[in-house]
Amino acid sequence: MSVIFAREMGFCMGVRRAVALIEKELDKDKSGPLATYGPLIHNPQVVASYEARGVRSIKDPAEAQRGDRVVIRAHGVPGGVRRSLEERGAWIVDATCPKVALSIRKARQAEAEGRQVLLVGDAGHGEMLAVAGSLANPASAKVIADLQGARSVSLNTKVTLIAQTTFDEEIYGKIAEIICSRVEDCRVETSICPATRSRQEAVRQLAQEVDGIVVIGGKNSANTRRLYELALSTGIPAWHVEGPGDVPPEVGELKTVGISAGASTPDESIHQTADRILELQGEK
Repeated sequence: MSVIFAREMGFCMGVRRAVALIEKELDKDKSGPLATYGPLIHNPQVVASYEARGVRSIKDPAEAQRGDRVVIRAHGVPGGVRRSLEERGAWIVDATCPKVALSIRKARQAEAEGRQVLLVGDAGHGEMLAVAGSLANPASAKVIADLQGARSVSLNTKVTLIAQTTFDEEIYGKIAEIICSRVEDCRVETSICPATRSRQEAVRQLAQEVDGIVVIGGKNSANTRRLYELALSTGIPAWHVEGPGDVPPEVGELKTVGISAGASTPDESIHQTADRILELQGEK
């Protein structure tokens, strides 16, 4: 009995950068209260650990006070939120993932060129809200998530597609094919993060070596959910857990268990979950 780790998993570059920035702020003395706008990342353990250290999470600019340091989460925020925070006298610590920031710039450029911005991802996800909300006319951006949406969405003659950085690349390609068949001028931006691609491919490879896969990450994490769905699609048993306490007993019945983790899952949670699986297998 054994545990095999996916060759790539856990914190991505954008998340590591966000964590490093907030740690830097925590090291500063007497620099004003510290808050994050929304959860810093989609991982309950990480968010709870910062709350325990006095970092509060706010959901509305009105909650910020003059002199507060407000960390913009890795997903980014709409332009209106940023302006409101600045108007209230908050100090902005921008932890927006560089890949998300690039998508925002591409969306603004497309809008300036008179192109329709079509976002491919989860409607309501922080990143999609940030990209759309950074446009001069946020309501002009449409969000679709599947092939049916690609077939039914109303389109202009010039369209630019931008995917959520954690979206499934294969599905994005199929959506792009449908959209581009419907318009005269179609621009498909390469916006899916390389870390997303490599983690998804690592799960596909891992599935060939194990009897089942445990995917670790927050239940509100889109990229973790996609890794879990991908694992399920390979035909072997798969589970989505947030930590060691969520691992079901039946995992211990498998001879070889694969482990993957979302981009917001810390190493500590990965190793604790692996230890729990080994305990269930009778190896510890």
